[in-house]
Amino acid sequence: MLAHLHSLASRPRPALLAITLLGVFLRIAYAAAISSPNLLNYNLDDFVSYRVAATDILAGDLAFTNSVYMKRPPLYSLLVAALQIQPVLVIAANILLGSAIIPLTFALAKRFCRSNRFALIAALIVALDAASIRQSANLRADALASLLLALAYLCLLRSAREVDNTKSTVWALGTGGFIILSAFTRPSAYLLWVPMALWLVCCRGLGGGGGGRFMPARALALLPVLGISTWQQHNATYFDNGSFSTAGTFQLLYVRAASVLYQATGQDIDSVYAELAWRVESRLGKETEHITGAWRHRHLSSTSEMQDIMTQVATEIFYNYPLYYILTIPVGLYRALLAVNMFPVWFGPVWNTAFLACASVGLASLLRARNMAKAAFLALPCLYFLTGTLLVATASFDTRARVMVTPLLAIMAAYGVMQWLKQSR
Repeated sequence: MLAHLHSLASRPRPALLAITLLGVFLRIAYAAAISSPNLLNYNLDDFVSYRVAATDILAGDLAFTNSVYMKRPPLYSLLVAALQIQPVLVIAANILLGSAIIPLTFALAKRFCRSNRFALIAALIVALDAASIRQSANLRADALASLLLALAYLCLLRSAREVDNTKSTVWALGTGGFIILSAFTRPSAYLLWVPMALWLVCCRGLGGGGGGRFMPARALALLPVLGISTWQQHNATYFDNGSFSTAGTFQLLYVRAASVLYQATGQDIDSVYAELAWRVESRLGKETEHITGAWRHRHLSSTSEMQDIMTQVATEIFYNYPLYYILTIPVGLYRALLAVNMFPVWFGPVWNTAFLACASVGLASLLRARNMAKAAFLALPCLYFLTGTLLVATASFDTRARVMVTPLLAIMAAYGVMQWLKQSR
């Protein structure tokens, strides 16, 4: 096995090409395996809102005035519009975008360790990763958002390692640009620039050097701050809500709080949804006689007043049932780290247990070596996305919650695999 790995590492380009083509094949094969005429297996429910937005874009609405933009910023809808709202083309584009993360993982891993073997292992893990395959072969925005973040991670490493402050600042500007583009695709990344700017400051040193030491971090923050503030102003103007996205608040109430209330009261889930919607509507002073569980969909795009009330209702449920709030966290961890929808029920836990075990060994090896900068670079985005997920949702999702950091987990796992290979000599 070691000899075979050495042979592959001696020819990294053909090996990387083979791994990338393997990833493409697996994604195409998976898309074909779950094929259905109604497209429900490809997450058609999410695609409906992108289709509505893309239809408006093609009709000339480039001011993004449809209320669906309150939950989903416009970048992915622009891609769907460019593909003429053809589901087959969208799935094909997602497969290509998701597969492009494989060579990007190789490039990122090479900046951690100059070993071709190490970088090829990381790329192979991404090619084989069940969650990545799942989220590439569907109609969601995950593939594009994850690709943009992979580019952000690459730029950030270049920024941190540039001796010249001007070059470091340029790379940091690129980092911020890719982060905000990812957030305009899938809003969960919109505050990632905060921990990564802090990491960049610490990595480049706090002492000496004058204000120039902070220039790269300021450059990293520039485009995200401009993008967030511009989009918030857009939403305030058109929708009376100055939030970047209402997705978090909707999930906080109708996923996180609904899960707690469901476990605490034993009601069926439709009754829980109806009760939560009733609480929101009654506090708004609106008619509540005919509210059902489906009423919640009217709260996807909310005004600032409605959003505040939704947050209040969710907070009250957490306060009233603190034990169930805590008890639902392990369920969220299982879903975010182990479960893979649309795969055999056993496959996700088996693959992800091995994957995360290798990643844990790899991260531990970096910490033992006191390589805190590398460990923090890999761990901070993982903590950001995992914490954000558990705050607003512990149900209705799977390892989609961690696809944004799969390249980083793959690099951790590659360190773990390298440790095992050393011990097996």
